[in-house]
Amino acid sequence: MKRLVVVGGGNAGTLIANLLAGKLEITVIEPNEYHTYQPGLVDYITGEVDETKIQMPTRSLLKPSVKWVRAKATKIIPEDRAVVTEDGKTYEGDYLVIATGGQNKHIYNLKGYHGIDDSKVIRNEVLNPRGKNFVIGSLPGIIKCPAAPWELSFLIKRKYPSANVSVIVPAKQPPPLQVPMSNMFNKKANELGIKVYKGFVIEEVNHNERYVVSTEGDKITFDHLIIDTPISTNFTEFADRSGLIPVDKSTLVYRDGVFVVGDANNTPTPKTGAAAHFQAEVVVNNILAEIEGNRSKESYDGTAMCAVYSGPNEGMLVWLNYEKSKALGPTSIYRYMKKAFTSLYWASLSGGVDFVLKPLVESVRKN
Repeated sequence: MKRLVVVGGGNAGTLIANLLAGKLEITVIEPNEYHTYQPGLVDYITGEVDETKIQMPTRSLLKPSVKWVRAKATKIIPEDRAVVTEDGKTYEGDYLVIATGGQNKHIYNLKGYHGIDDSKVIRNEVLNPRGKNFVIGSLPGIIKCPAAPWELSFLIKRKYPSANVSVIVPAKQPPPLQVPMSNMFNKKANELGIKVYKGFVIEEVNHNERYVVSTEGDKITFDHLIIDTPISTNFTEFADRSGLIPVDKSTLVYRDGVFVVGDANNTPTPKTGAAAHFQAEVVVNNILAEIEGNRSKESYDGTAMCAVYSGPNEGMLVWLNYEKSKALGPTSIYRYMKKAFTSLYWASLSGGVDFVLKPLVESVRKN
């Protein structure tokens, strides 16, 4: 039986391991005892759910035949399709999947909010505000889900209508594929009375006096600062200028027998859970095509999608691939879709909701 080593037990890594369980001898290397549903962190930060709704034990999400090594990978040897863990042990396979995610850079004493510990700090601030001025946004670079800062601003403004909520956006103009999303979010921000600062690149953060200054000298004061930071791979020796690992954007191949999926790769598509899911399915199909020889290989077309809360009874849906994009809503159906997926996510890690997910994506793509 062929061997597969998966580095990372997040969304893509878990799905790949489960879909190939029983067909290959699989080892997943993941140091964290609990798996976090990252899109649910906005619900957690704003007090809509507690940790039990967005975390599950890593072992419980992997099929019994999958071997879980609870250790941190410290070295990757692509030419050998091998991984060395912190205890000095080496795990080698016929195939290697790097699904380590992207790690938030620590800049200006800002760390992002995609880990449960960082989210706890922000949750405490949001639920126990010391003032009315919330400044939300991101630093330049590749971040996890460009919609997330907007979504947080919508939720906080709805929670505290009298709050002064501002969104800072580093880019003066969005990339062409993100124009529909940007226009929709800007319109909603205007409706809610949220101030948007475009082209605001943070150059200074004064945490004591609570203000940020842009490269152009503009100054914004805050009581609460929620800033996402760019991500990079921990394995910098393999990274390109983006800070992520370069792959063929259609096959997700780094080199023969080595795939990089999800936030860790440099595909030019937003880093969302849906993107990781669809990339994982392409990798699974193509590994089986090589092993079994009875199916055609597939290409990843850049499909990414995310539902966004925009109000108490409404939501939005953003869809895109490498060629085009759509921004839909606001409507109640997209809010309920996102709410429902907080529970459905766990089933998705074994492919259990593809009978719903795939027709939905195809419908959005065509309409």
